[in-house]
Amino acid sequence: MIQRIQSIYLLLVVILMAITAFSPLLLLSFNDTELTMYSCGIFEGESIVKNVYGVISVAGLSALVALINIFLFNKRKLQLKISYLVTFLLLFFYITVFAYFYAFTQANGALFNGICYGIILPFISLILSVLASKKIKADEKLVRSLDRIR
Repeated sequence: MIQRIQSIYLLLVVILMAITAFSPLLLLSFNDTELTMYSCGIFEGESIVKNVYGVISVAGLSALVALINIFLFNKRKLQLKISYLVTFLLLFFYITVFAYFYAFTQANGALFNGICYGIILPFISLILSVLASKKIKADEKLVRSLDRIR
C-alpha cells in the first residue's frame, strides 16, 4: 500500500538509511593524517583503523524496521508503535556515533575536523519518521470517527 503518504515517508527513511550505511560520517585528523569515519569503521585512506560495527548495525536495523513497517498498513496501532521504534532507533544512531567517536578520540588523541553528508541523512530520516507517525495517528483517528458514525 505505497499510495499512503506515511508509506512514502517510511520508504524514504529506508532509502536514506541505506545510503547512510555506506556514506562518510565524520572527518578526523590524527598525527597529520586524515581519518574518515564511516558506518562500518574509521579509515585512513583505504585501510581500516578501527571497526565500528555498532553504528552500521543500528543504521541497518532502523532501515529494516522501517521497511517492515511499510507492510503493516492494515494494523495501524502496531504500525504506530513500530514507527515510534524507528524514531528511537534513529536517535540511538546518533548516540552510537557519538559514543564511538568519543571513545576513539579519547583513546588516540584524534581531533574532529568536520562532518560529512552521511551524518545529516539520519536527521532527515528522523523528521520523515515523525511525519509518518503523525499521518498514521491521523488515519487511526479518521477510522475511529467513521466507525463511530456507523
